[in-house]
Amino acid sequence: MHNLELTEDQDLIVDTARKFVADAVAPNVLEQDEHRKFARAEFDGLAELGLFGLSVGEDAGGAGMGFVPFVAALEAIGQQSGSLARLFVGQVQCALALEAAGHAALDEVMSGSALAVFVGPEHGIAFAADKVDGVAELVPGGGEAGVFYVAARDGETWKLVAVDAGGVERTAVRSLGLASSAPARVTFAAASATVVAEGDVAERAIDRARAAAWLGVAATAVGGGVACIEAAKKHAGERIAFGKPLLRQEAVVRKIVESRQGVDAARQLAMHAARLADAGLDATQSALQARVLAVDAMVRAADEAIQIHGGFGYTVEYHVERHYRDGKTLEVLDGGSESLRDRLAAAEV
Repeated sequence: MHNLELTEDQDLIVDTARKFVADAVAPNVLEQDEHRKFARAEFDGLAELGLFGLSVGEDAGGAGMGFVPFVAALEAIGQQSGSLARLFVGQVQCALALEAAGHAALDEVMSGSALAVFVGPEHGIAFAADKVDGVAELVPGGGEAGVFYVAARDGETWKLVAVDAGGVERTAVRSLGLASSAPARVTFAAASATVVAEGDVAERAIDRARAAAWLGVAATAVGGGVACIEAAKKHAGERIAFGKPLLRQEAVVRKIVESRQGVDAARQLAMHAARLADAGLDATQSALQARVLAVDAMVRAADEAIQIHGGFGYTVEYHVERHYRDGKTLEVLDGGSESLRDRLAAAEV
């Protein structure tokens, strides 16, 4: 089956996401980013569409549609708002972790009544005596979350624990990108924690959440890359230099072609990894590769788009500088692209 082939039901989901993005997200995205306004109304809109339970199994109350429509819908969201896309990813991470743990809080996370954020192993949070300690330096959604689901280490054992937002210290972070996702530094200083799962169950829940992050960030970056390419084409078609549109000049067209090659390759790999995961196969390496490749492709596409726009590329009205900032911020999430490259390299030895 072709990597990009969707079923009729999956197409319907993606079309719904695209319409929501066009009607509710696009009109406000520039103002929200410029003034760092949290995208609460848009987050609630995703909840009303039932998208947070998209990848959760039907027996757990979700739509049971797996990762493929999740990836496709996120690409549509990422074309307009990397911030909203990353909030979506965080909520789905928590839902999938709770599903794997068989926990009753799943319903409130799927419904969006609780804004939840997953804090992964890369942050090094420690658990002891029903308390967690540590600092998560950059957490999208951290400034507005009602609950944190934390992968915490208790000696040699992993635990998935729930931490109420009222028990942590949150400091707003003026991150380069993802400005309307309420990014925050979250300090867990002997914060009370409720164990959701431990041992093998916790490890399965954490792995499920991390897979959602890798695939979700890959799809978000593909969307941002597509947006940059389309913006560059539009500007190059309208801008006249040396008597003809920029789009008819070889050096400019090559920038667009090479940007598209990277973004298209990342899309194929993300969809391939999603299909592997949905088939119950090991998608770890493919998901990691997709995540690293897609973020690289987004940053390159944004950089090339800024150059094609010239001085206009640095102004907020043209969007491409925002996508560049979002791409560079995605680079440092999930432990950072360099650490993920190291993990890929270690698997080859």
